[in-house]
Amino acid sequence: MKNYGDRKLTSFSVMRAYANVILGIRGLFFLLPYLGTVIWKFFLLQYLQKIHLRRIEITSVDHELDTTVPFREDYAGIYLDFINYWIRPLSMMFKKFGHMKGLKLCAEWFRRISLAYNEAYKVYSKNLTTTRRPSPKTKAVRNIQKADPHYCCVPSLHIAVIVLTISFYRMLLAREDFTEDERKNFNEEIYSHGVEIAESVLYMKQHSVNCIPAALYMVTKIAPDIMTVEIAEELIKDLFAKAEDVTEENKEKIKAHIQKFYHELLSESELFGHWSVPVLNWIKNYTAYTE
Repeated sequence: MKNYGDRKLTSFSVMRAYANVILGIRGLFFLLPYLGTVIWKFFLLQYLQKIHLRRIEITSVDHELDTTVPFREDYAGIYLDFINYWIRPLSMMFKKFGHMKGLKLCAEWFRRISLAYNEAYKVYSKNLTTTRRPSPKTKAVRNIQKADPHYCCVPSLHIAVIVLTISFYRMLLAREDFTEDERKNFNEEIYSHGVEIAESVLYMKQHSVNCIPAALYMVTKIAPDIMTVEIAEELIKDLFAKAEDVTEENKEKIKAHIQKFYHELLSESELFGHWSVPVLNWIKNYTAYTE
């Protein structure tokens, strides 16, 4: 079996993953349900709301700390890499293990990500959320804002899928037949780029600091076998660690807010039968920052 410990995940073609999944009948069994979930429970939900064919309450979730992070349109590429971010490791697995085992591991991943979208819908379908977005100057960001109705902010699926990817591959790289170099290098790359994408949702003003802890909390509750409080706290700690355009004081305030809100949701979840109840209660009672 080949050792890819000296390769970056970015060197693996996403087209290989597309081809292996789409061209095989077995792949369609888990790909089509996932696509159906994303279309119906994320995109169409928002578009139907936008054209007034659905009427769900929309709550603004802006926070004062959002203003401490500058609007950075140059982060559009990182923000848009969100999908290829979790596809590249699938491509690597097809390359390393071959088509049949790669499909089996792919199916395991798609069950996880489909669950995240289905569970987030349990909040979105009851109360949509949004944030204020500045007027962009670049075509790329104008296109992002035009394509995105921006009604599914809490919990952030960008953040949920990032932390799900990190925790899933930490489990998988330990469980399957990978070398120590592969485990170390792939885990480091998945984590560091995940942090960059997490930061981009705030730089791009696609989410509020309130959206992040709700997503971390959701994944902690729906995937407790792989997602731990320690992983959530690790991600929170490393946000904006290298940023030079956010002051040290504001970095600490942002991280303290995310950590506090995350643990409040965990504590409140003990009182209710479903993870979504504390999030929906918070949305219902939240007063957005408007200055």
